[in-house]
Amino acid sequence: MHALLYRSTSRPGLMARDLNDIIEEATVRNRVLGVTGLLLYGRIEAIVTASGQFVQWLEGPEDTVEALYDAISEDPRHTDLEVLGRGDLASGLEDAGPRLFSAWSMGLVRMSELPATLDGFLRFSATWDRSDVGEASLAD
Repeated sequence: MHALLYRSTSRPGLMARDLNDIIEEATVRNRVLGVTGLLLYGRIEAIVTASGQFVQWLEGPEDTVEALYDAISEDPRHTDLEVLGRGDLASGLEDAGPRLFSAWSMGLVRMSELPATLDGFLRFSATWDRSDVGEASLAD
């Protein structure tokens, strides 16, 4: 299983409906492609004009994930993309199975919702119920 992790900066003026559009588009596309993953979004709320930050994890067949990243990199809703890591998903990840996010064609999580440790995050990813999430809002 191939994985790719990248970060980017949201364009100024990104709205909650833009986040909803991103997740709706990704959910449909990724189901068809056999890609799973997670999109993290955070923004400094105290600064009204601050751009948000995305961190996205994609996993699936290598050619598919790499082609998807190429397409994502052309999306005008974000800039300054930086690949943080890519390659085969490490074996032996406790309780992870072949994918870290096998149940998520794409999930959106606000960075402020995440546990502070990797172990906490992996437990969170295994138990998080995406059906509890409503429409996106930019509030972190």
